[in-house]
Amino acid sequence: MKNNLRIGGVMTSIAAGILLSGTALAHEAGKANQSYVGSAGSGGQYITDSSGNCVRTGSWKAEDQTVDCGAAPVVEAKKAPPPPPPAPPAEPVYENVSLAAGALFDFNKDTLKAEGKQQLDDLASKIGSTARVTDVKIIGHTDSVGAEAYNQQLSVRRATTVRDYLASKGVDRNLMSVSGMGESSPVADNSTKEGRAKNRRVDVKIGVTQQVR
Repeated sequence: MKNNLRIGGVMTSIAAGILLSGTALAHEAGKANQSYVGSAGSGGQYITDSSGNCVRTGSWKAEDQTVDCGAAPVVEAKKAPPPPPPAPPAEPVYENVSLAAGALFDFNKDTLKAEGKQQLDDLASKIGSTARVTDVKIIGHTDSVGAEAYNQQLSVRRATTVRDYLASKGVDRNLMSVSGMGESSPVADNSTKEGRAKNRRVDVKIGVTQQVR
């Protein structure tokens, strides 16, 4: 304990001697703390010796070192930029498969024929060939013969029959939606027999993020 007091007294004496010798200068970088000698006449700023070193008091410890008196400045680590937002999901591309109603159904019926089942077997296999199918829209159409309201109902029933058959062949029912356009969306002239045959159809629109092979 006596040795510590003696050392502290020596350090204080040295600091005082520097001040009295006229070689000490006020350091404008910052204010002195209890571990460094400060100049009362310069607002408590650091005092440096002729070599430019801050004059320490007897209570100085290594952890008391300041940036102004030799400690390395604390550099704040730069924050990493936030990751980019995930890419939006790809918009589906729709492939349209148009099935002639004459091959699927008898006239004015919504029950599948053998030929129609074979076509739908092939379509179910096609849909199942990729895991990237997003949705399947099944849309029924008729020609303009008969009452408009009846044709609308018939188009929905035929689309529903196609949906149910595809589901029985393993196509996810939750992917499929059904609608009927009746006679409102012809692709040919309803005034001719050939045109009416083309208008009687079921369109299956397969939404995919990669083309179905």
